Parts: sequence; C-alpha cells; structure tokens
Amino acid sequence: MSSPISRHRPGTAVLPKGRERIEAILDAATGTLIDEGYARLSTRKIAARAGVRPGHLQYYYPTKQDVVRGLLERYLERATHAFGERMASAGSTPEGRLENALDGILHDQQSTESCRFFWELWALAARDPAVADAMQSFYRAYWRNLVAALLDAGPELGRPRAERRAALLIAMLEGLTLFRSRTATRELPLPFLERELRSLVRKLVSDLS
Repeated sequence: MSSPISRHRPGTAVLPKGRERIEAILDAATGTLIDEGYARLSTRKIAARAGVRPGHLQYYYPTKQDVVRGLLERYLERATHAFGERMASAGSTPEGRLENALDGILHDQQSTESCRFFWELWALAARDPAVADAMQSFYRAYWRNLVAALLDAGPELGRPRAERRAALLIAMLEGLTLFRSRTATRELPLPFLERELRSLVRKLVSDLS
C-alpha cells in the first residue's frame, strides 16, 4: 500500500478564506465527477470550475489524488456526523438506533448524484492505486461505524462475528446502488427490495448460529 495522502496541505485551512477555498475546490471536484465522469477529472478542470487558478488549487492539493482523498474524507466526516445524529435521535432502543441509521443510508441512495459520485470513484479507484488506497481507508472507517452499530444492537454477537457481518452488510448496501436509478428505463423493477434488506439486517443482528 502506498503512503497515505493528506487531505490538504497542512496549514492551508487555518483562515476562513482558506477553508472557503477548500470547500469550493471539493464542491467543484464533486460536480465534475458527477457531471463528466472520472475520465475528465483533472486539476485544471477542477480549478476552472472552482474559480481558482491551477496554482492556487495545487497550493491546497498538490495532486488530483489529494483532491479525491479530500472528497472522501469530507464525505466520511459528514456521513459519520449524520450517522451519529440518527443513532442518537432514535432514543434508547438499540434496534431503533440501528434502524434509524439504516434509514439514513437508504435515503442517501435515493439521490442520483450520490450514487453517481460513488460509481465514478469506484471506476477511478480501479485505475489509480492512490485513489484505491483512499477508498480503502474510507470503507474501513465506514465498516468500523457499522461494527459499533451491530454490537450496540446485538452485543451477544461478539466482535469477530459483528466484524464479518458488518462487512457483508456494507457489500449489500453498496451493491444496492447498482439497482437504483431515478431514470425509469434503468431502474430494475424490484418492489419491496428495501423491506428484504431490513429483514436481512435484523437476521444479521439476531442470528447467533
């Protein structure tokens, strides 16, 4: 595995202007990925969309891979925050907290932009080892959050089993995006798909065999 890529160059997000510019760069990179795909993702195109000079972009993110790492870290930070809020808002029932977290994940998948964002990142990761490392770091953190949620809902599972089932759950959830589209001609006619998924999640928590 290659060396970790920093989210942005240290010391560049201290002042409000620096933080605003970083957000503009990441927003521009996200938009480029969604609208034009990984094949057209370049630091020059991102800079133009963000309204900054290429040299300014490279001051914050020296390479395109650094930008992608920044995208994933920002997405993970927001997702982790939302995950925690959903868990807390469900009250004291562990099963309710897990269901609430699942609600949020499935709701995010209703966004065509969100699905396309990850489709393009997966494609980019298949061609770029540095991006693949960033994606692996992202999913490792995602997996740790789900392990904690499964143990909260079913502590009798034990950590080894919860770790295996969290990995399977992520595979199901991520694979589900391939069956989702807001375009009627592309979406597979599979009614009650979410209901089946929820039933499987409950079995993953309760089945001790």
